Amino acid sequence: MRVRNVDSNNDWLFGHGTSDYVTEAYAVALDIKLKIQEWYRDCFFAEQNGIDWKMRLGAHNQKELLDSDLLRVANSVEGVVSIFGFNSYVDGRRYRASFKVYQAYSTDVLPISFDSGEILNG
Repeated sequence: MRVRNVDSNNDWLFGHGTSDYVTEAYAVALDIKLKIQEWYRDCFFAEQNGIDWKMRLGAHNQKELLDSDLLRVANSVEGVVSIFGFNSYVDGRRYRASFKVYQAYSTDVLPISFDSGEILNG
């Protein structure tokens, strides 16, 4: 697996050839995070991808559906074998989640954390 790397602002890196890409375990972790950050119906060539963040965080009692959305997206990433240790909570309109991933490229466990404040305010 190979994924284009991003900088601290989550912008893709360009101009350095193959060094702008990451592989294996780090690529899995990065791909999970990037796919979770996708907004449903935001990309003309992949309208069904992502999470409907506006709906999920704009209405009450959406936590279970948001958990399901996040796990669905994370499990769809190439190289993910299983997800465990899932924890999440909602504070107002801010959603935070953390979980661990067994992946196909090493025996290391990938810790993943997500905070909706990163995509809503950034």
